Amino acid sequence: MAKIPLGRPEMTEEMVEAASSALRNERLVLGESVKRFEEEFARYIGTKHAISCSSGTNALQLAFIAAKVCGKEVLTTPFSFIATANAVVEAGATPRFSDANEADYNLDVVKLVKSIGDKTAGVLPVHLYGHPTDMDPLVEICRKKKLVLVEDACQAHGSAYKGKKIGSIGDMACFSFYPTKNMTVGGDGGMITTNDDKLAKEISKLRDCGRVSRYVHDVVGYTSRLNSCNAAIGRVQLRNLDRYNERRRELAKLYTKELKGLASVRLPPMGDKDVTPVFHLYVIRCQRRDDLAKFLEDKGIEVGVHYPVPIHMQPIYQQMYGYKGGEYPVSEALAQQLMSLPIFPALKEDEIKQVCAAIKEFYWGK
Repeated sequence: MAKIPLGRPEMTEEMVEAASSALRNERLVLGESVKRFEEEFARYIGTKHAISCSSGTNALQLAFIAAKVCGKEVLTTPFSFIATANAVVEAGATPRFSDANEADYNLDVVKLVKSIGDKTAGVLPVHLYGHPTDMDPLVEICRKKKLVLVEDACQAHGSAYKGKKIGSIGDMACFSFYPTKNMTVGGDGGMITTNDDKLAKEISKLRDCGRVSRYVHDVVGYTSRLNSCNAAIGRVQLRNLDRYNERRRELAKLYTKELKGLASVRLPPMGDKDVTPVFHLYVIRCQRRDDLAKFLEDKGIEVGVHYPVPIHMQPIYQQMYGYKGGEYPVSEALAQQLMSLPIFPALKEDEIKQVCAAIKEFYWGK
């Protein structure tokens, strides 16, 4: 086991007790804790509705099914976890890609405009690593072209763009509560946020077998409900989310201070007056990435690569859509150069200094 892990989920006695109480006192599925979690999450994000489901991937899938994109195309980034595009496929649509940008590794809006075609029905930006995408131009484009705008906020809980919480800007937004995220439910879980009453009603049915009453169903739905004990954990996590995120920002600032001036390493964007990131991951762009990763791991420092294979270069996407490589050069370069360093609320400042000292040793020698 690594002496300094890449991440570590928060799980306190209060969270364990909340789960235990839900198991003892509530319906096990869609119990009172689920209802309260949805209400509290919607209030936190600043939307009218929040509908829980079984995972972040499932949230994206249900959002696009509700948006009725079947048979059409959705534009997204190839530089994300494969679930981003898989959800589009699972909704009966075709994912099309537009390259990432060099500044924050999110969708390149200029390239995106050129990628919109007659079959395009939606746009799916990913707030990668917890750093918000530049949303204003995307909102303008989608309104002008009448495209549905769904935010993949699975790594961006609590981040903000021009004073608005990420998850409140598009037509819908999707969150993941997987254990590695900035907040978790103690397992898989997801949430869709929206201000649209019709979409919220449709998604609520879709996640619960398509039912309008116990044994009456008017759409083909899914068994995608959130368990009550998971929601109980999520409620406690949500109350602590701002504190967790502030700690992540403090740790990110320390990383940046310690690594500043290292020519072989490009540091991540830190945000500005318009953008408040939450550093789901602290990701550096570095020379000799794989050699550095091995060097750090040999010293007991766990690192990650998010993501080593762009979506369009995944074997199944090459098989389905004929990608050969070279189509999205920025994403392909990032996949060879980016590396995630340990970051989580309980990480100690001395441990960050230890990580940074090891990186300097790799490049500069002792």
